[in-house]
Amino acid sequence: MTEVEPIGTWDMMWYASRVLLALVVVVPALYYALRHWGRRLVVNRSIHGNMEVIDILPLGTGKQLLLVKVAEGALLLGVTKDGIRFLWEAPPEAVLAAERPRERERHAADLKKWVDRWRKQEDGQDEG
Repeated sequence: MTEVEPIGTWDMMWYASRVLLALVVVVPALYYALRHWGRRLVVNRSIHGNMEVIDILPLGTGKQLLLVKVAEGALLLGVTKDGIRFLWEAPPEAVLAAERPRERERHAADLKKWVDRWRKQEDGQDEG
């Protein structure tokens, strides 16, 4: 059988420092990535697409207000550790006003895509 050299103290410290550095970098990165993406994937999804969380207002530890779009209307719900309470039903006009900024964002994104395509065409014509 061949002999295995024992790991030296400096080698052991080198490996330990690499593992520690990886933990210090990877664990917080995973935490913040999962916190950011997990919230987006879970909160605004419904099975049939009839409900959507429009806005969340944290009020303190374990307390928040939720503005939820349900079919054509919107509900304001108070959420605590003890339960959920119905607070207010928004009139349809208020729901439409809440949707307008999203339409603007969508139109701005479409405009940006168009400008990017136009710039790429410009760059292609300059080269040829």
